[in-house]
Amino acid sequence: MNRAARLFPLGLMLGMALLAFWLNVLTMQRGDAPGKIDLSRPEYTINRLTAKRFDAQGRPQQYLQAAQMWQLPRNPNVYLSKPRIEVFLQGIPDYTVTAAAGRYHKQQKTADFSDNVRWERKATADAPAILLQTSVLHVDTVARSASNRAPLVADYGTSQLKSTGFIYQQDSGQLNLLSNVRITYAP
Repeated sequence: MNRAARLFPLGLMLGMALLAFWLNVLTMQRGDAPGKIDLSRPEYTINRLTAKRFDAQGRPQQYLQAAQMWQLPRNPNVYLSKPRIEVFLQGIPDYTVTAAAGRYHKQQKTADFSDNVRWERKATADAPAILLQTSVLHVDTVARSASNRAPLVADYGTSQLKSTGFIYQQDSGQLNLLSNVRITYAP
């Protein structure tokens, strides 16, 4: 066997070791290494978001629209700019929530809306229109409840309710008004 044939495997091994060392040095010098994530910059951003959810029969269940949606690195919250959520009941529009800003907590399955929050239900043959306006709204999708501790104004047909804070349980239909309650009833 000639000498070159015997040294080839040793030279190949040495060349592979140098290549591995060089690649390791290059990857350690990269500026976007995982240890240097900017936690104040969004991990992703979606502009003009539209999401639709349907029930098992193919009827609309929820529509979500937002001017922008983003999530920060290592943060379970999803942030929304100008969210609009429309909820349907058996394919028929039930109510709409709009706000200037929103945040969805993925782990707790809760949502917080802020700045000019409007909860609106259109009039039907059985009930007048309802419009609730407040500065903040907390929604728990698991407990199926909504609440806040801020002033609110609710118009029910021609009647009006003013309160500071409320807790609403959707399953029981129970509404607890917390303080400073004023009702103007107009039949």
